[in-house]
Amino acid sequence: MTQSKATRSIIDTHRHIFGPKLRQKFVENIGFDDSKPLPQANAGEMFFYRESVDVDYSMEIQRQSGVSSCVNSYGGEIETFAQHIIKASTVDTLKFLHDESFELRDRFPDEVACMANAHALEESTRAVIDPLISKKEACCISISTSYGAGPDQVFLDSPKAEWLWEYAQAKDVLVHIHPPLVSIGAAAMQQYRLIEAVGRPFDTALSAARMIYSGVFDKYPKLKVLFVHMGGALAPVICRLDWNWELNYKNIQNPPIQKVDKNLRKPSEYFKSNIYVDTMGPSAIGLKAMIEMCGVDRVLFGTDFGPVPMSPKLHIDLVDETIPDAGDRNKIFSANTLALLRLAESAPRLVPRAA
Repeated sequence: MTQSKATRSIIDTHRHIFGPKLRQKFVENIGFDDSKPLPQANAGEMFFYRESVDVDYSMEIQRQSGVSSCVNSYGGEIETFAQHIIKASTVDTLKFLHDESFELRDRFPDEVACMANAHALEESTRAVIDPLISKKEACCISISTSYGAGPDQVFLDSPKAEWLWEYAQAKDVLVHIHPPLVSIGAAAMQQYRLIEAVGRPFDTALSAARMIYSGVFDKYPKLKVLFVHMGGALAPVICRLDWNWELNYKNIQNPPIQKVDKNLRKPSEYFKSNIYVDTMGPSAIGLKAMIEMCGVDRVLFGTDFGPVPMSPKLHIDLVDETIPDAGDRNKIFSANTLALLRLAESAPRLVPRAA
């Protein structure tokens, strides 16, 4: 069933490419030793693989896997980059990351497109992303599911994020949402790499639920967001989100007004109107659940390749072996992405040419 790269377009919407300047920052500031063999991990459990720090190597794997092109993301990790890696202000960090990403795009013009990175809680970053979005240098906006840690952690239902939803709706541009390196519950997940396995999807599910219940999608009905990692842990709990909304605080005397759900529709309905997901799991059960929850038109191909050193072919094979209809596979591999990210405008070289 698997086809070769030459016969179809496959666009990876969840790709992390760390260029040479960022690699040098890893050396200078967070314990990456360029003289020692890979893989490595620093004291903060940040992992370095050849796939993540050797650009030429990772791009060759991308090609060999069958992926035609990708959209580069830094995973919304602006606070981590600013505080620990680049050690600069938010705005200067964004400029550094954008410069690195555009250099990669210029080096691989037929294979790389760019996202505009923003800090969802800092409206000052609007001035950084607006030229990129307005001039179609970037095809979507990348943010994190949450910011801060412990009792100071802030999620995307915060009023501080209102500027972003207003801007994204006005520009009709997708917001690509990725969990942070240090997720909710990090203190309890230090063992066994559980932050990566459990914490990050948990962070995504919680932030998505808070966005829904706070009424973000009712206030901004044309807002489009994508939650990575198959929507986090949302599919198994979508029914609970629905009945939790039905119960709400009905018949409770003097309910705490700040805790009462504000959404006007069932939570599951927003997955048919505002929310998109990617295929990074990889799990056949998860992929089927995503299609059931969102519809095949709202599922985009994504791999997390780079920091996750598994070949994208694993994800390609998952789609090929799980989705029997060729038209649906084409939607996931490229058609949905081409339409949603408008790559014909922002990255025309990535659009497949007619035979």
